[in-house]
Amino acid sequence: MFEKNRLLAMLERKQVPLGMQCFTGNPALIEVLGCTGFDFVMLDTEHAGNDPHAMEDLVRVSQHAGLVPFVRVPDRHDEGAIRRALEAGASGVFLPMVRTVEDVRFAANSAFFPPQGTRGICPATRAAGYAFNGFERYTEWSNAESLLIPMIEHPEGVQNIDAICAMEEVKVIVFGAGDLAYAMNEGTLMMKSPKVQEAYRIVLTAAKRHGVAVIGGPVLDPSPEACRKSLEDGISVFCLGLDILGFRRFCEQTVSALNTAIDDSGWQRPAAPPSGFHG
Repeated sequence: MFEKNRLLAMLERKQVPLGMQCFTGNPALIEVLGCTGFDFVMLDTEHAGNDPHAMEDLVRVSQHAGLVPFVRVPDRHDEGAIRRALEAGASGVFLPMVRTVEDVRFAANSAFFPPQGTRGICPATRAAGYAFNGFERYTEWSNAESLLIPMIEHPEGVQNIDAICAMEEVKVIVFGAGDLAYAMNEGTLMMKSPKVQEAYRIVLTAAKRHGVAVIGGPVLDPSPEACRKSLEDGISVFCLGLDILGFRRFCEQTVSALNTAIDDSGWQRPAAPPSGFHG
C-alpha cells in the first residue's frame, strides 16, 4: 500500500512519464489511456465539470487502469479540494496559477499532516485504508510521497520561479504556456510568442538548477520532432493531449473524410453547423 510515488520513481530511473488531461471524467476513456501506454492522468476539476469533492471513483478507475492519478484542483487556495483529492487516493495535486512561495506554502499546509502542515486526520478515508490501524504510518507516507505540482502560468510565477523551485515541497512543476500567453497579452500564440519563449527558458533554467522536473511538451500537436525538441529543452515529464479535444479532432477528421469522399458523387451532405453549441 505504502509504495513510492510512481512518477518520482520513474524519474529516478531516467524514464519519461507520459500523461494526459482528463476533462470528461469518463471511466472508459481513462481505461483507454491505461491500455495504450500512458503512465498518469490529470483529472481536471478547474475547468471541467468534475466534482473536486467526489474524486474517489475516478481515482479508483485510474489506479485499476495502471495510471498514477493526479487531480488539478479548482484553485491553489482551495484547502478542501486539496485535502479531499489526497483522501481519495490521488498521488498529488496540480495547483493552478501559482504566483508565489506563499501559494505553495498554503497548499502544503492543506496537503501535509503535522508537523509539515496542518491537515486534519481521518482514518475513514480511502487513502488511509478505512482503518485507524497503521494510520500513523499512512501520515508519514502521505507526507513523503504526495506531490504538490505548481503550475507556472502567470508572469508573477515566472518572476518568483527560483524561490518556488528552491522549496523542499516542490519536486515537479508545470509550464503552462496557454494561460501565460493570455496573461502576457499574447492571445493564443502560446509557444510562438517570444515573451512566452523567454519565460520558458527562465523556468527551465531555474528548475534545472534546483533539480526540479518540468511537465510540458507539445500538448495540442505532439509529433516525434516536437517531443524530441521538448526533451532537448529539458522537459522530463510529458502531459500530451486533452481527452475532449482529442475526441473533437477525431470527429472533425471523420466528417472531413466523408465530405471529401462524396464530392462529385452526386450525393450531398447537410450544411455544417456553426462552431460551438447549437439547438
